[in-house]
Amino acid sequence: MTQLAGQAPEFSIIVPVFNAEATLGPLTARIVEVMESRGAAFEIVLVDDCGGDGSWSKARELAADDSRIVAVQLMRNYGQSAATMCGLAQARGEYLITLDDDLQNPPEEINVLIDSLAERPDVDVIFGSPVEKRHSLWRRFGSWMVNRISAGLILRTDAKLELTSFRILRRSVADSLLAVSTPRPAPGAMLCTITPRIINVPVRHEERGGGVGGYTIGKLLGLTIDKTLSFSTLPLRLLASMGLIGIVFSAVLGCVYLSRYYWGGIAVPGWTTQVLLMIGIAGFNFFALGVIGEYLLRILQTVQGTPQYLVRQQVGGGPAARHDAAPGE
Repeated sequence: MTQLAGQAPEFSIIVPVFNAEATLGPLTARIVEVMESRGAAFEIVLVDDCGGDGSWSKARELAADDSRIVAVQLMRNYGQSAATMCGLAQARGEYLITLDDDLQNPPEEINVLIDSLAERPDVDVIFGSPVEKRHSLWRRFGSWMVNRISAGLILRTDAKLELTSFRILRRSVADSLLAVSTPRPAPGAMLCTITPRIINVPVRHEERGGGVGGYTIGKLLGLTIDKTLSFSTLPLRLLASMGLIGIVFSAVLGCVYLSRYYWGGIAVPGWTTQVLLMIGIAGFNFFALGVIGEYLLRILQTVQGTPQYLVRQQVGGGPAARHDAAPGE
């Protein structure tokens, strides 16, 4: 079926792009083949996150050759999450699909997401869960750790729920997601705060089609910290628990030192008081300042209107394409 010019797409496929010059051509060709076989109106939104290769030139070329492809280049590198949010803001479809640019999520598996959502009208979001991951051992362990912390401790969702970048969501959920005010978005975690109607479906996972993965141990750790501080009161509860433990420990140790003091075991004046104060306060003082500082920083960034991203230029797309998003947009 040929998509009519100006026809509103039913599906928007959003691809954050980072150093993916070698895979963009095959990726978009396979997406087009999948969607055309369904006879559905669609668009592909490529968001270039300013890597070091020729990804933008390739994306711009693809958009010039096919009116169903929209290419957006960000002002600088903001990270995959912000690029995804930019793609969601630009998308016009009733159903939005996000996937990586490295072909590890086979475009043919888009059918699995679409069919699963059609079969479950009670579900708002579906994450594709790889049957067998093709990442390195440390990356698999890091992803597992991030998911366990996110689901079990931070978001309080089903511990078995796996948050991945391969997902489909309804327009109403996407609009709510874009309304969340945060300069450091984490789409997966944010979706869990919007709706509990989220499930996993098994999908294939393949080897990278080219390039080198952008996630390092530091980035995975940073993502976990962002999720913890932006979507959970866990650090504050942990701090309160540490304070309570410190008070109890100080009380017990205080009884011991007071007993020694009155029995003549401590002859130095003021020593007991100094020890009790150090045990009760110094142990978690700097930790408390660090956590409070992180929260204050995020509040300051939100109040200042720090944007999630800035669009430098765009090729393709109709008048419905949206403007740059501030945190609350």
